[in-house]
Amino acid sequence: MKTFSKKLVSSALLPLFVIVGHVGSISAFGVVSKSAIGGRIATTSNSAREANPKVISLDDAEASMQPLMQLSSAHFASQALRAVVQLGIPDILGSECMTVSEMASHVGANDDIVNEDALQRTLRLLVTVGILQEKFEHKKYSFSLTNTGALLQTNVPGQPCLAPVVQHWMERPLWDSWLDLPDYIAGKGERKLLPFDRANGVSSDEFYGQNNPDSLRFANQFVRFISDGEVEAILKAFDWNSLSGKTVVDIGGHYGGIMSAVAKKFPEVKCICLDLPEVVLSAPPPPPGVEFVGGNVFDPSTIPACNVIFMKHLLDKCMWDEEESIRILQSCHSALPADGTVIIGEAVLPNHNDVGSTDNNFQLQMFMDAFFLLVGREGMRTEYEWSELAAQAGYTIQSIIPTSSPSCYLIVLQKAPT
Repeated sequence: MKTFSKKLVSSALLPLFVIVGHVGSISAFGVVSKSAIGGRIATTSNSAREANPKVISLDDAEASMQPLMQLSSAHFASQALRAVVQLGIPDILGSECMTVSEMASHVGANDDIVNEDALQRTLRLLVTVGILQEKFEHKKYSFSLTNTGALLQTNVPGQPCLAPVVQHWMERPLWDSWLDLPDYIAGKGERKLLPFDRANGVSSDEFYGQNNPDSLRFANQFVRFISDGEVEAILKAFDWNSLSGKTVVDIGGHYGGIMSAVAKKFPEVKCICLDLPEVVLSAPPPPPGVEFVGGNVFDPSTIPACNVIFMKHLLDKCMWDEEESIRILQSCHSALPADGTVIIGEAVLPNHNDVGSTDNNFQLQMFMDAFFLLVGREGMRTEYEWSELAAQAGYTIQSIIPTSSPSCYLIVLQKAPT
């Protein structure tokens, strides 16, 4: 069995994730005249095939230009966001409304001369994407945080902080990786060399394992934020009361984070965490209401008698190939009674991609799937692929329950009739 770092995102956090996740092309801004709409624009495509062009009307072209310009310039807002986070502006503002000069007095070292014009223009850009609010009084601009912007503060106890997410996604190693995506797709150079590796000269594992403490800290804080948020999302999405008097085994549950939360809120549910014997031996004392058991997911005889098996991010494609994933599910099948249930916490991509979908949960899943591509992580499964995997292991999907975390739907499996 393998354990690995876990992923999230509450629906209240999605606007900020979408801003950070929208990474467009990096090019100089140009003005296109109306008369140029119908003309052919030179491209850098190296394609050997010339398809018949899709010709659209002038009205359709005009209607389509603004969304395309906004998408292509979306990285302006992403980089502006990173700049204010790096300067500590959200913590400087807090609950206050401050002028640019007031903020500038807290930015930089004592001998630095803050460029107030650049600061004001950056802040005004972030007003347009919902991070800040602005006022214009007495010939001066003043700014305050919106609810979304408040999540960038680093010093509020009990409140989520997305500043590490911004720092992680927007720092140069990952940003530069996007620039190598075209060559990776086209198979140029060393064909299997990943975008991250091409951009940085080392793999992501090597980079974060080297002397890059800030990058490693941002990455670890990001993973912790995702994992912690998923716990609450899972508690709210599933009817755990329906399992009162029953036993749930969390396979690959590590030190019992999920089961501890379940046991605390639903004490009538018996909670067991199964992980490798060496993990259990090195674990601290189990949380109240949780039992630790050493075992092997491939050996059903080591799985305690139970009614439900729970697995979060254990069947991710980056963990196992499809045959191994089927074997894991078959092992669970053998360990469960005839009416037993498997609950899988994983991302689920839709089978059909609606053009221009405004569903933020869906958008973020697709962003994350493409993001994982940069570092060589396998893609997320679609609903159809989950159905196929379940069927090959002897199950049917009873339901797929969305949570407030796009990275963690709950896939509920029942044994298929024999």
